[in-house]
This record gives sequence, structure tokens and C-alpha cells, in this order.
Amino acid sequence: MFKVERNVLVLSLTVGGTLLFFYSWYYLFPIHLEKLGASQREIGISYTLFCLGFTLAQILGGYLTDRFGRKFIIVVPTYAFPILYLFLALARVWWVCVIYYLATSILSAIQIPAFTSMLSESTERKGRAFGFFEFSIAIGIALGPLLGGFLVERTGIENLILLTALGTFSSAMARFLFLREERTAEKMERMDVWRGITKNYMWFLVAGSFLFLVLTLTINGPFLSLFQKEVLSFSSSRINFLFAVGGLFSAISCLFWGRLIDRYSTKLLLGVSLVLHPLLIVLWVLSGGVLPFFILSFLFSQFFYIGYQVIITDIATERARGRMIGIFGSITGLVSSVGPVLGMHMRFRFGWFYPFYLALLFGIAASLALMKVKLEKAR
Repeated sequence: MFKVERNVLVLSLTVGGTLLFFYSWYYLFPIHLEKLGASQREIGISYTLFCLGFTLAQILGGYLTDRFGRKFIIVVPTYAFPILYLFLALARVWWVCVIYYLATSILSAIQIPAFTSMLSESTERKGRAFGFFEFSIAIGIALGPLLGGFLVERTGIENLILLTALGTFSSAMARFLFLREERTAEKMERMDVWRGITKNYMWFLVAGSFLFLVLTLTINGPFLSLFQKEVLSFSSSRINFLFAVGGLFSAISCLFWGRLIDRYSTKLLLGVSLVLHPLLIVLWVLSGGVLPFFILSFLFSQFFYIGYQVIITDIATERARGRMIGIFGSITGLVSSVGPVLGMHMRFRFGWFYPFYLALLFGIAASLALMKVKLEKAR
């Protein structure tokens, strides 16, 4: 029986709970910005800014994680989220909403190296630990749209954002009380990082850049929501319900993906997922929205996160783990941040199918680059 370690349990439950409220309105946020007066080009630019904010600050987060410890960098930014979401809910100008949302993206970026490092250092069975963590995330992502689908027509997106403010405050209290620091602070040296910048690390940077480009054109970007609204003429509730169904399949997949990682090749499983996820999305749009293709794509998307976290924590040295994860996140995020703008350009120039064709091309490129990575756990 798989025992869930304390830190893994606390992080999984608090992140999953927060995302339950966050994803009750996340997929509707592009539509919310459009209603407030933003053009589709402005929405594309905004999502590029969100990607930049979520990734560039990871370098700072990695440094702070190694300097002050994992728990400190996880807990402190969490206390700022309730205030930011409160202001976001009250904003009535689209670019003001973009500013507040961007601030939350930056704070989330600062936390990412601490999350990944603490999870890795809290257990010997990384596959199952990251699988359980991503399972909790996927459950939140799945049930969130379901919750939003029931409530959005009655309460509006603003009240759903207010619920997110309450959820993040509860998470901050739980993390402060129950998380336990697993790593004793050590003196940081620049050479710790330079020793970790190996050929494997560089090839995984290339693969990771294409990996996150795929996600910015599929589940993390505005294109799936806008395609359903404009091409398939789906209502906001129906869009949320479809993401909820896909998210439930994604959550279920996390449990067996984690076990498979601990038994088989992480690299092989990730390489296959990198191609199958965007391929199924392409089949979905070409078929005019046939539901099984959409749902099956979610089975493979969640493994992007499980697989990349296992690989990066194996490659990164312990003394510089936070910084190396931060550098990886920032560089891959910087590259992938062009995805929404590039995808919107393809949409306007060639048609609605082309952002998803581009995602498939990036998935194949990521899989080829991943073949160059030789996995050996760093010391």
C-alpha cells in the first residue's frame, strides 16, 4: 500500500482545493476579458504576459528556495493570493484584470521550485508522490469547471473568483501549520549550479521548451475555449462541463501514470504522451468536436507534469535543486510564452485548425529532443 507522506499530503490537498475554485472560472476568463472590452489580439497578448509572469520569476523562486528553504517560499506568497483575487473580482476594466491576474502568476512562479523540491525530498518513490500530487491537481481542475458550470449562470464569474480568494486563505493557514521542512539550509555557491548544467540538462531544456509550447496551445491557452465558443457555438456552461469530464479522466490517469513511472521508463512514457495529446486534439477539431478525442487527450496531458517533474528532480543536483528547477522553468516558460501570440497569428492568417496543428508539430519536436536525454540521478 502506498503511504502518502505528510508534506505530499498537505501540498496535494491545498493545491487541489485551491484549483477547485480557480478552475471554476479559469476556462471562462478569456471570455470574461472579451466581455470587458478586450479584443482577441489583446487576449492573446495577455496570455503571453501570463506565461511570462508564470515562468520568468521562477529563477528568483529557485534562488529564494535554496536560500530560505522550501516551506518559507511556499507559505509567504500564499497569503497574498486572497487579496489579489479579491481585487480581480472587483475589477471592471479588462487591463486591470490582466494586471491582477499577472501578479498571481508571478507569485505562483516563485513557488514552483519550492513545490517540486519539497515533494522530491519528502519521499523515495517520486513517481507515486508526483502522481498523487498531480491526481489532486487534476481532481481540482476537473471538479472546478463542474462547480463553475452549475454556478456561473447564477452568480457570475466575479463571485467564483471571490470563492478562490477564500480557498487560497485556507491553503495559506494549512501550509503554515502542517508543512515540515525536509532540507537543512546550506551555504549556496555559484559552482553548484554550473556543475549541474550538463548535456542532459541542456537537452531537457530543449524538450521542455517544446513541451510547454504544446500546453500553451492546448489546455493552458485560450484556444480550446474560444474554439468551442466561436466554432462549435457552445455555451459557457457546456464549455465548463466538457473540461470537467476531460479533467476527471486526467485525474484517474495520474494514479496509474505514477505507478508506471516507478516501474518503467519515464522518458518513454513522456515521449509517447507528447505526441498523443496534441494528436488527439487535432482529431477532435477536424471531426467537428467528437467528444472521445477531446476526453482521451486529457489522459495524456497530465503526464506532461508528472514526467517532467520526475526527470528534472533526477537531473538537478540537491544543493542547487531549487535554482536549477527555477532556471529550467524560466527558460522553458520564456520560449513557450510566444505560444499564444503565435497561435493567434496562425488562427487569423490560416484558420482555427492551425494553432492545433502547430501544437502537434511542437509535440513531435519535444519527443525527438527527449530521446537525447540520458537519465542518471544527480548527486
